[in-house]
Amino acid sequence: MKTEIELRHLRVFVTVVEQGAHARAARSLGISQSTISETLSALERALGTPIFRKANRGSMLTPTGEALLPYARRMIELSSELVAELAKVSTDVSATLVVAAVESVSAYVLPGPLAALRKHWPKARLEVMTGICTEIRASVAAGKSDLGLILEADAGVDDSSVLTKTHLLIFGSPTHPLANRSASPEQLARFDFYMSDAAGDYHQVLRQYFEAAQIPLPKTQALGTVEGVKRGILTGGNALGLLPAHAVEQELRNGELAQINVSPRLRGLVMRAVRSPGASSPIVGDLIQNLRDLSLRGSGE
Repeated sequence: MKTEIELRHLRVFVTVVEQGAHARAARSLGISQSTISETLSALERALGTPIFRKANRGSMLTPTGEALLPYARRMIELSSELVAELAKVSTDVSATLVVAAVESVSAYVLPGPLAALRKHWPKARLEVMTGICTEIRASVAAGKSDLGLILEADAGVDDSSVLTKTHLLIFGSPTHPLANRSASPEQLARFDFYMSDAAGDYHQVLRQYFEAAQIPLPKTQALGTVEGVKRGILTGGNALGLLPAHAVEQELRNGELAQINVSPRLRGLVMRAVRSPGASSPIVGDLIQNLRDLSLRGSGE
């Protein structure tokens, strides 16, 4: 038997068993069904024997799979217990925390909470990766990141993974015709929109906003980054920008950009923590609490 069994293999295996199907496991982990299949195949190659067999309704565990399941669950639990136990001994534990986050969160939300985390875990090495939501979910599911932080449209379903709620702002240059004024969907539709990603949740929120008003979606342009959007607005013209409120707070306060008040308001966003099934870590827990505390302080201003 080969021995290249990785925790990420076991996490996917346990999730498939608990969810009862590849498709449901893929949705739970935020990865594709092909990734689920590839991971299970890698686990079977490492074991040298199949762990699932075809049945009349889907698939069932083989005797090897049945024997593996309790050990897989225990190994996942032990990996989390190990870090927790070391943390009880000393906060000087040298560990690496990898956080995957959308760009606006990594640049404008994380610095403060990470600074607080460094004081509590002085020997921890902190790494931040940026990506879009699907990439972040895949990174966490594959064990490449310990925590994912995503922004997605608020579906009105609150659970423990929701850290805070925020909203998108429409803004323009200080000389824009709608600067610091209230605007209807009809007025907004006369202008192009700049956003960082023309295929993500921000675009979805904007599209649904104009659909609700029965107005065609204006022309949108993806400029790649948050700073690209802001600089695009400042270079002139009458385009409008669309970004989370925390990404333009300073420029609005300094008068470098001007908010456009829209009625009705755009659909809100939630910042969600994405973690691997069964994974827990006191370092991750501290960072999540720091993010919650930051949100609570911000909500009272």
